[in-house]
Amino acid sequence: MPTFRCKTTTHAGKIVEETITADSKDSLRNQLESDGKFVLDIKKADGFGAFLKNVKSRGKRFKTKDFFSFNQEFLVLIKAGLPIVAALDAIIEQEDEGELNTLLKDIREDISTGESLSEAFGKYTNLFSHLYISSLQTGEKSGDLPIAISRYLEYMKKTDEIKKKVISASVYPVILIVASVFVLIFLMIYVVPGITSTFLETSTQLPIITSVLLSISNVIRSNFLYIFVLGILVAISIALFRRTEKGRIYIDKLKLVIPFFGNLYINYSTSKLTRAMAAMLDGGMPLVDSIKISSGALANQILKGRLESVTSNLEEGVSFAESLSLVEMFPNMAVRMIDAGESGGALEQVLNDVADFYDNDVDEKLSIMTSAIEPALMVFMGLLIGLIVLALYLPIFQLAGTIG
Repeated sequence: MPTFRCKTTTHAGKIVEETITADSKDSLRNQLESDGKFVLDIKKADGFGAFLKNVKSRGKRFKTKDFFSFNQEFLVLIKAGLPIVAALDAIIEQEDEGELNTLLKDIREDISTGESLSEAFGKYTNLFSHLYISSLQTGEKSGDLPIAISRYLEYMKKTDEIKKKVISASVYPVILIVASVFVLIFLMIYVVPGITSTFLETSTQLPIITSVLLSISNVIRSNFLYIFVLGILVAISIALFRRTEKGRIYIDKLKLVIPFFGNLYINYSTSKLTRAMAAMLDGGMPLVDSIKISSGALANQILKGRLESVTSNLEEGVSFAESLSLVEMFPNMAVRMIDAGESGGALEQVLNDVADFYDNDVDEKLSIMTSAIEPALMVFMGLLIGLIVLALYLPIFQLAGTIG
C-alpha cells in the first residue's frame, strides 16, 4: 500500500503532520474525518518526482495582487460554466511567465490527473494559506465553489484595505523620524564643531550648555565608526532574537501591552480573525473547525494560545462568547456582540459586523495617531534643534556683552 504525508488539525487546534499507509487518498481522508480531524493536505510520501516538486515549490513566491487577480479571473470563468482545467488553461495562456503562472501549470497538471482543486493547492501550504485551501475544500463539499471563492476574495479585500491603512499611517512618522535623526547627526558632526572652534581659539569660557553640547559632539565624532558598528550589531541581535521561540513570544507579548498601540493591535487582530471565521462559517464549516483554520489569520503566538483555550472550552460545552470572555480573547464590546449573535442564531452576520466595527475603529485610531504624532514629532525635533541653535548662539551673546 502507498504511504501518504497528512497534515491535519487536532482538537486542540494544532496542525499535525504524520505519515500514514492507506489504500488511497479518498479512503485515508474518510478515515481521518471519521476520527474527527479536519484534513488540510494529503500527498504521497514516496516518489522522487514528488520530492523534486516540493523542493521546487519552496523557491517560488508571487505577489498578493497577482494571486487576487488570478482568483477574480478564475471566479468569472467557472461562473461562466468552464470546467476547472479549462479555466486554468485560459488563465495560464493569457498570463505572462512568472512565479504564479509556473505554479498554476503544476496545479493544472495535478487536477488533470484526478486530484481535486483543494488537494492540488494543498500541496503548496508554504505558499497558499490554510484559510484559502479550506475555502476551496468547503466549496467543493457544498458543490458551490464560486461562492467559496467569492467569500475569500471579499475577505482579502477587507483585510488588504485595513493593512494598507496601517502602512500608510506609519510611513510619514517613520520618514520624519529618519530625516530628523540625519539632521541631528549632521549638526553634531559638522555644524557644532565648526562654530564652537572659533570661540575655543579665543580662549572664551563657554556656557555650560554649549560645553555639554560640544562634549557630546566630540564623543560622536571620535567614536562614530564604533557607534555605527554597535548600532548594526544591536539591530542584528534584535533580528536574531525575534527569530527564536522565546524572542517571538516576548515580542508578541510586547505588542499587546504597549499603551494605545496594544489596544490598536488587539482590535486589528479581532477584525482579521472574525472576518476569517465568518467566511468559514458561511461556507458551512463547524464552529470549532472554523476557529482552528481562522487562527492562521493571527500573527501573534499569545493570541493563538488563547484561541486554543477557546476551542478546548467549546469542546467541553462552554458557549463561544463565554469562552472568549474566560480567556480575555476579544474586547468586551466584541464579546457582547458575539453573545447576542450566538443567542439569536446569527453568528456569521454578527462576526462580519464585529469585523466591520473594528475595521472602522482601527481606521479612526490610526487617523488620531497620525494627527497626533506628526505635530508632536515636529514640536519635539523643533525644540531639540532650537536647543542646539541656542547653545551655539549663547557664546556670541556672551562675547557681545563682554565687549559692551
